[in-house]
Amino acid sequence: MTVVPDLSLSAAEFTHNEFEYIPDPFSFYAKMRAQSPAYLSERIFGGAWLFFGYADCLNLMKDERLSNARADVPLRFLPPEQRSRFSDMISVYERWLAFHDGQEHTRNRRQANRSYKPFTDAALEPRIQGLVDGLLDSVDPGGFDLMSEFSFPLPAMVIADVLGVPVEAHAELNRWTDDIAHLFGSTQVSVEHLERTRRSTAELTEFLASDECRRHSERQSGLLHQLRVMEVHGHRFSEEDVVAQAALLLFAGVASIRYLIGNSVYAMESRPLAERQLLLRPDTVGPAVEELLRFCTPVQFVGRVAADDITVPTQSGQDVLIRAGQPMLLYVASANRDATCFERPDELWLTRPEPNRHLTFGAGRHLCFGDPLVRQSTRIALASLYRRFPRLRVTSPDLNWNNNLGFHGLTSLLVDPQGTAAGR
Repeated sequence: MTVVPDLSLSAAEFTHNEFEYIPDPFSFYAKMRAQSPAYLSERIFGGAWLFFGYADCLNLMKDERLSNARADVPLRFLPPEQRSRFSDMISVYERWLAFHDGQEHTRNRRQANRSYKPFTDAALEPRIQGLVDGLLDSVDPGGFDLMSEFSFPLPAMVIADVLGVPVEAHAELNRWTDDIAHLFGSTQVSVEHLERTRRSTAELTEFLASDECRRHSERQSGLLHQLRVMEVHGHRFSEEDVVAQAALLLFAGVASIRYLIGNSVYAMESRPLAERQLLLRPDTVGPAVEELLRFCTPVQFVGRVAADDITVPTQSGQDVLIRAGQPMLLYVASANRDATCFERPDELWLTRPEPNRHLTFGAGRHLCFGDPLVRQSTRIALASLYRRFPRLRVTSPDLNWNNNLGFHGLTSLLVDPQGTAAGR
């Protein structure tokens, strides 16, 4: 299968919240790789550079001249005097290690990695499996909504369990982090949504800082507790930093796992049933999950800002001037379909030869902190689903997509576990 660019989709009109681009962004990406792999959009954040090619995305993610201090980018559409209304919300995001640079990022990343060290795959496997089995035990064997009954609750439950906070709070965790995800995945947000996100951010941080969560995590030796007590080279996180890193893991992990599971099941529908066995065998599940990460990319882009005026050479041979403070959106979902790097890029090829150099988790210093948990949760979820329901089929007559392209995935996906109903 080759994605045929839809020439009617205009780069000048592109945003993350225009519905015509959301169901199939890949034809638009193909057009941009062919015609404008580096494009200056005046509609996005008052002027942002968009990059669509693999080499450009990879090089820019590793470019030390660029900054990840972009917590306030979603507010760029507001006049400066109105931005101060949301300074308390932005101050939480500015503490995220994902938005740090240089030595500060290195120190905080080391601190977070050391705190996460006890949470090995072997330690988490039975815990994640138990949560997966509990959800699958409760679905209707005659048919259910994969997203609302499985893919939505599972990631929040898994990350709550890892943090050591009450798993029963998963619905609230989903609501809070969805508001934050809409802010950072969108290119158009209303002041009303900003106010809602501000409340959600405050409620999330209050929950994570509560005595209940503190005691609960300490009893379970959860990650929230580990972040609080870990000391590396004489450095410890402040209480505000502890809460911020926990909120970051929830924000980044919940949506990523949720949409990766849904996108994968939808993509697997077009493949022979026998290929599901690749997700059940220890010798083939690793490459299969990596291919699903490439093909079903749930987070479509990685952001950067220019610290100073810089000139960037691009894979098309064009040099582009990026001004200090100008945002850049690096579309990893487009890079993952670039034929200059991937053979049969528009095909889900579960036995794709290794290494699969997809950019789903980024590259360089800012490689996604939660990538091991995303991989493991997805592997267990899909293996359990297809082991229990080997003939599962998608039955949704229509597809409902999230209205925020930055986090690309379905909000509903009806399935027949027994495969007796007519497929889509």
